[in-house]
Amino acid sequence: MKPSPRSPSQALASRIHKAVLIVGIGFLALLLRLWYLQILEGGYYFTLSTNNHLRLRPVEAPRGFILDRHGEILVENRPTFDLYATPEDVANPVEVSNVLAEILGATPAEITSKLAEGRMRPYQPLLLRKDLAEPMMVAVEERQLDLPGISLQIRPIRAYPSGGIAATLLGYVSEVNQAELEREDFQDFQPGESLGQAGVERRFDGFIRGLDGGEQIEVDARGRAIRLVNRIEPRSGANIYLTLDKRIQEAAEKAFVGKRGTVVAMNPTTGEILAMVSRPSYDPNLLAQRLTAEAWQQLSTDPTHPMQNRAFQAQYPPGSIFKLMVTIAGLESGALTPETKFNCPEHFYLGNAKFDDWKKGGFGTLDLKSAITHSANVYFYQAGLKVGIEPIVQTARAFGLGEPPGLGLGDEARGNLPNPQPKRRGQPVWTPGNTVISSIGQGPVVTSPMQLLGMVSAIANGGTIYRPYVVKKIVSLTGDVLEEYEPEAARRVSVKPETLAFVRQAMLSVVESGTGAKAKVPGVLIAGKTGTAQVVKKGEEKRQADLKDHGWFVSFAPVDNPKIAVVVLVENGGFGGQVAAPVAKALYEVAFGPHQVPAAAGTDEAGDLNPED
Repeated sequence: MKPSPRSPSQALASRIHKAVLIVGIGFLALLLRLWYLQILEGGYYFTLSTNNHLRLRPVEAPRGFILDRHGEILVENRPTFDLYATPEDVANPVEVSNVLAEILGATPAEITSKLAEGRMRPYQPLLLRKDLAEPMMVAVEERQLDLPGISLQIRPIRAYPSGGIAATLLGYVSEVNQAELEREDFQDFQPGESLGQAGVERRFDGFIRGLDGGEQIEVDARGRAIRLVNRIEPRSGANIYLTLDKRIQEAAEKAFVGKRGTVVAMNPTTGEILAMVSRPSYDPNLLAQRLTAEAWQQLSTDPTHPMQNRAFQAQYPPGSIFKLMVTIAGLESGALTPETKFNCPEHFYLGNAKFDDWKKGGFGTLDLKSAITHSANVYFYQAGLKVGIEPIVQTARAFGLGEPPGLGLGDEARGNLPNPQPKRRGQPVWTPGNTVISSIGQGPVVTSPMQLLGMVSAIANGGTIYRPYVVKKIVSLTGDVLEEYEPEAARRVSVKPETLAFVRQAMLSVVESGTGAKAKVPGVLIAGKTGTAQVVKKGEEKRQADLKDHGWFVSFAPVDNPKIAVVVLVENGGFGGQVAAPVAKALYEVAFGPHQVPAAAGTDEAGDLNPED
């Protein structure tokens, strides 16, 4: 039996039912989609919405100042304008690149390539150029309508008012590089951030570098800033007060113009570094900006090593300065006495070997004090043989030679002392001739200027080796003392007081009537010792400037109450008494000038080289 056909009303009802079902399913799907977008993905789309009109802009904190012991500014900051791009807001990179290339003097391809680096972080400001010159800055502002997504940001940049003064000690600041960013200890740094790269700037970067702030900027559809929504102020870094005395530092720099080598001065009773010059040097202001790869390559590979601090990173034969160690070793062992005399002709013969004195005709017969006063080589050839190399080496080690001084500002030269008992096969056997040449600071004897400064300071203060230091205190922006550094005695040298007293008087004679007379300052009793160290063997070619002898002068003053010790090394300068002693004199004239009368230790009177700041 066939089913009865449905009436028109029934068919209509069925279609309405299906339509309602379809519409209901559609509304359900729409509700589910809205729920998904609003609830599950709401945060994501809120961020997208916010990023469309808000931009976060970091504000770099100013680094703390570096000052001398009296509060004189050595390193500060100056304002500079940097050029940034927010890649998301650069609607037409080609057009923007053409405009910027015209302003910056670059090629459009260079700008386009730089903009492409920001594709992975489209909302993060991308640094295009640091420290814009004023004409460039004005041009960017004038053409702002053609540069959507491009902005200028003011930033503090490191400034060294005195240029290259104490550059290798202070160090420099530059942008953190890619290799550093990949290291775990640099994970908190962002590309473009500044970092202390050498010297005090590097060693104390954690104190000097402040805490960055930030700005939240509202932008329009073309990426142009409309208003500042919020700002978190940056916190400046701490100020570093050094032990340096700017007056003495400037005197050392001036006296050393045109020379290569180093000058370093220290308070021998505390270890505080008062001045440090290393030449050749560099201008850290140039490194605070972004150097080209070619400029950096030229500086870092310069054969004169301008970035090396010669005071503690270079080492040289000490020449006649080492005679002080022979003297102390001989007096302590009993092999020598102040009355010990040797005949000192122009030449000394040991078997078939001939060793010369520096003075033609020789000196005749000399006692120990006279031999030091006139720096008689032949006397110390014989004295070294009588004392023996082992006591000499032991004394030198006791006075800090052969080990890093411990300044803590980077790699330090260890120097080298003779090894009379070789421990490995193949090493040459020690001979008396080796002892002869070592006794005047040549051959295997090598020291850094800082090591000799510690040595002469111990002679001055009665036998204490102080660890040298350059930072006196670290002070926050609010005036709180965060760190304060005090003198640290590394050790006492076991030596009789009368031995050191004799050496001090002999060194006084060097300046008063001997080879160091060019260091003499009226009214100041200065103890010193000159040295001239050969770079090549006698008789070999010395016409080239870099083959001339090195000139040394080590000293301290006043003899009976030492306040300052000075070491001068003039590379390839010739006789130390002629080229190095006058440099030391310039420092003493400033330290003990008419307005710098030495005061008792611990007072605040003028002339005290160790005031309680």
